[in-house]
Formats: sequence, structure tokens, C-alpha cells
Amino acid sequence: MVLSWVDLSIPNCIKPFSLGLEKGDFLFLAGETERRMLLQALAGFLPKGSNSQKAIRVNGRPLEKKEKLDSLLLPQNMAESFPPHRTIGQFALDISPNMSKKSLEIHAANHGIEKQLLNIKPAKIPLQALQKISLWCATLFASKAVFIEEPECGFCEEIRPFDFLQNMLANGVTDCIIFSPAIKESILQKARALQLCRTRIAIFCADRLVEEGLATRILESPVHNYTKEWLDHGNFEPKKSGAVWSYCKAYCEERNCPKHSFSSAMLDCKHDVLHKVMCRGFLEN
Repeated sequence: MVLSWVDLSIPNCIKPFSLGLEKGDFLFLAGETERRMLLQALAGFLPKGSNSQKAIRVNGRPLEKKEKLDSLLLPQNMAESFPPHRTIGQFALDISPNMSKKSLEIHAANHGIEKQLLNIKPAKIPLQALQKISLWCATLFASKAVFIEEPECGFCEEIRPFDFLQNMLANGVTDCIIFSPAIKESILQKARALQLCRTRIAIFCADRLVEEGLATRILESPVHNYTKEWLDHGNFEPKKSGAVWSYCKAYCEERNCPKHSFSSAMLDCKHDVLHKVMCRGFLEN
């Protein structure tokens, strides 16, 4: 599945880009950009004034008039994603109407969710248990993609969230997972450790996709200067539009690129094909 964002109608929005997502992919979103806006937009929760039929394309095809992207979004504050007046069991049955109460209890037990938690409202459930319940709810129906915002302080390690998510891919609950980490360490520590899926990283700077590829390649031998700088010193604070140009310019100078004009940047970067493509993109302002 090729997922594209092509909305040019909103000022200061992410520039058009495409991500190729194969079955079993676990994609980390990284870099100094508005990752929450990016993730929510890709999942179909679009900025005000945007039109999903024009902004999102799947395999190059715009969504039909009443069509929605077959996806699920787990927001950063998972407690607020549950209706406060419903118990966890009632909410779970709402989103899986073909499942009986008994089947739901068995399904929950198989995922480590205690039966008594199904009869409690979210406000009375400890954070650790609520995080695990949120991940479990994502397994109740199949989807093409699951988009996840990591909680601000990270997932509780006791619930083994990345093992849980890998199993979702391995069991065919979803085709791919797009994960927005809260802290850089989540990428550095987990991207190499996932073994049941193909792990990839997409690096954004401000409003542009800079580099994307297999996690091991990105972490061990990044191509773009910005990626190298971000891995060594960067954080998740968004940068202003156009910020990546300085990194692109330094990259050119390091490789004795000709002076920047549309023709030279596109044609004269010689052997570095990836750089040639990125140069062209950054110059089209």
C-alpha cells in the first residue's frame, strides 16, 4: 500500500509525500516536525479545512466521496479516547458488535485483560492497565493500518507494548503500524529489537520528508546530513518550514556539488541519485 499526502490547500502544512507500506511493516515517524498533526492527518483525522478525498491517496487513488481510510488511531492520551460513561466491556462490545459478551471475555483473557476490568469505567482504572486495554481494543477488528501516538511518558514497560504490537502484525490483525514515538530513545532502543516485522524509519524536518528506509540502514549509515545530525543531537521539537535547506546545502558543498539552480541540482549531482532527488524537492519552494 502506498499512502500519500498531497494537500496543497492549507498554509504551513506538510509538503506532499508518499510512504510505501508493505504487509508486516512497523514504521517509526521521526525528526523535528509536527508529528501529531502528520500522524492524525494520515490516519484520516485531518486539519480543519482539509478534504480527505483530496488530501489522502491510497495507491495513487483519491478516496471516494463517502470512503474512509481503513485505519485505526490510538491517540497519545488514551484515557480520553474511551467514553467516560461506559464501562470498558460496554465500549468493547460497541466496537465489535458481532462478538458476544462471553467471547469478548475470552478474547480479553487471551490478551492478559482481567475480567473485572471489563466492568469498570476508564476513570477508575490504573494507567498501566488502561494502556494495555487500549492496545487490546485495537485487536478487536481488522484494519489496513494502525496509527499510534506513544503516551507522553512512554508506554509502561510491564505491558510489553512492542511485543503486543508485533503480534498484531504477525497475527494479521493489521497490515502495518505507523508509530509516533514520544521520546527519541523509543526509536534508538526498539527499532533494532523488533524481530517479527520489517522495521522502517521516516525522517521529517519541518514540513518535508527527508529520508526513509529500513531502520538498520537509517541508524547505521544515514544518507542525508539532517538525518545524521538528528540522530546525534536532535529532538522532537518542530522546526520552521524551510529549515532543512541548510542541511541540504551543506550536503552539496561536502560533495562539491555545483551551485544550486534547478538544472544543476537535478542533473549534476553525478553518482548520488538519492541526493539528486532530495535536492530537487528542497528547491521547489
